[in-house]
Amino acid sequence: MAEKKKTPEGGSRGGGKAAAARTQDAPVKKTAAKAEKKTTAKAAAKPVKKAVARPVTRAVAPRPQPRAEAPKRQPREKIESTPLPTAPAGFAPVVAANGDPFGSVELPESLAKSKKRAVVLFQAFQAARANARLGTAATKNRARVAGGGAKPWRQKGTGRARQGSTRAPHWRHGGVVFGPNGRTYWQRIPERMRKAAFGEAFAARAAEGRVIVFDEIGGLSERPRSAEVYDWLARIGDTGKTLIVGADLNEGHGRAIANLSDVELRSAGSLRLVDVLGAETLLVARPALELLAARADIAAVHKGVTA
Repeated sequence: MAEKKKTPEGGSRGGGKAAAARTQDAPVKKTAAKAEKKTTAKAAAKPVKKAVARPVTRAVAPRPQPRAEAPKRQPREKIESTPLPTAPAGFAPVVAANGDPFGSVELPESLAKSKKRAVVLFQAFQAARANARLGTAATKNRARVAGGGAKPWRQKGTGRARQGSTRAPHWRHGGVVFGPNGRTYWQRIPERMRKAAFGEAFAARAAEGRVIVFDEIGGLSERPRSAEVYDWLARIGDTGKTLIVGADLNEGHGRAIANLSDVELRSAGSLRLVDVLGAETLLVARPALELLAARADIAAVHKGVTA
């Protein structure tokens, strides 16, 4: 019989490929068999646990009881704004304690007649605003700036410009040249000009019908409340930005008015020209009229009487 020719690898010519295929498939089959055995063993070792409800071991906090409903606050009765009371020229309307008009009162001549002194009024107003400035803005010159006593570098040999101090004006952190060092903006107002401007401003408000006289602020009890003053003003009419002027300052009225917007309280002695020009309506107490008239009386300056 003819012998089969062997390949250089030592096997037959057809058997080498089959042997190589068997060699490659063997590890794959062994790995799959091992994985299957492990899966079967785990399934047999771990039985399926049944879900069991756990007993409640902690105390359950009781639900809080709902709060009792607080009684609803009744809305305040709306008071419709009405036009301001009017009076003839040279007079001012008078309102009662409940805000209703019940007559008029004649204004003093110094507060009722306007002389059309617009220039005097402007100068007095400008001076009043200037006198309110503090003028505290200030800068430091090179003498007041800290440091800079040593010469930065020697005079020659560096190739740079010669410098004597690091606090010179052209240096960073140096002193300021010709900067503000505090000044006063005070402007002297002659007494006649001050009185004339005050009377002119008051007469302008009176001519517009924005000056109202009252005897007392109605509704204020022993413990004044802002709501009472608010209702009193609403019954008078649409006063807008209001300035209440009394003969003297009342502490109770001051507390009641402090919480109201666009309402200010002044005494007849502390009333300023800026206050009169900045208010839309002036509510003046009857005793304060004489004090205000004295502040606007120019004729009293010649007699040596000042107010």
